Amino acid sequence: MDNYSAQNSITVKRLRNGDTFFITFGNNGVPLYQGVDPVTGVVTPSWGTGTGQVTPIITPQVTSARGNTVTLGHHAWSYNNVALTFTGSTVTIGGVVYTKASNDGRFAMAQSGALAIIGDLASTTNVASDSLTYTCVATVAGVEYNLTKSVDIQIQSVGASSYYGSINATTEQLTASVTQTTVNTALYLGGTVQSGYYVKWYKDDTHWSEKLGQASITVTRADVDGTQLFIAEFYKSQTDYENGADPIYRAGIRIIDTLDDYHVEHRYCNSDGTTTGTPNREVDTNKPVYLQAYVVNVRTNTELTTITSAHWVSHVMDPDGWVERKRVPASSYNTGATNLVSITTTETDIQGVEKDVVVVSEVEWTM
Repeated sequence: MDNYSAQNSITVKRLRNGDTFFITFGNNGVPLYQGVDPVTGVVTPSWGTGTGQVTPIITPQVTSARGNTVTLGHHAWSYNNVALTFTGSTVTIGGVVYTKASNDGRFAMAQSGALAIIGDLASTTNVASDSLTYTCVATVAGVEYNLTKSVDIQIQSVGASSYYGSINATTEQLTASVTQTTVNTALYLGGTVQSGYYVKWYKDDTHWSEKLGQASITVTRADVDGTQLFIAEFYKSQTDYENGADPIYRAGIRIIDTLDDYHVEHRYCNSDGTTTGTPNREVDTNKPVYLQAYVVNVRTNTELTTITSAHWVSHVMDPDGWVERKRVPASSYNTGATNLVSITTTETDIQGVEKDVVVVSEVEWTM
């Protein structure tokens, strides 16, 4: 009689509660903005590592809502949906070694994933905003997660009377160890940086009077509930502001407190709020996009379904000048107001230009 033996194995996985990751970009203080003179082709400010040039550096920052240690790897960047290949020569910036992109020498990446822009992007043939997209693999306790985030480069054709206001932060995430961030502004006229301008600050649409007139402010965890939108209105001078002149530019930034338990998220849905089928994700003629806002407990990565007396308000914003295109509800907080937002070409098509919009939602509730 023949003897037989066989063996196999199966791995039984331990169910891990989902973690929540916050991914933002740190900035070295150089606004992601360039203006180009349509006649001379002169770009200001000029980007690079030479005399008279500045170098924007974009640093990915990822935090776990549970306070877990996050290790980032497999860093990758694309420019206007074209992947950058970092196999070129090296350049040292601020003591850090960056490897140039062999297929586009205007970019270089550090081992940490930080991206330096070392060449001008604006030109007489490129006067529209560009986009950079970052992807990586985040590892937590041996489990890998794919993350991605995009950032826009503001480019415009400038004339002698063209104003542009920028806003950026040293970090857009507040944590147990990073309890405050510096939010800086800059104002350009015809591509030339200005001084002596006056800034009026808002938290959402509420005037933040204690920061009035400051070009640079400090934001602490006490100023942020989950995610907080800050808006800067630019005036030529304090006199203009006090005399009731209109602002010459508006810009906004969102700061996240990663230690807050609750954050608002959005999901694509159908017109009735359901998610069956394939809800539309891009606005087109007679094809609106519907978004549903909801509250997530970031500690357990679960949606709150038991909130009561919810007071919702959502803002549909044009990121160029941070102008509100639509508000739901139309006035202010409203008991029982919907958390469903529709975006149509009415909001995206502005004076014949097709644009993206940003939806910001907030809520107050009881449990």
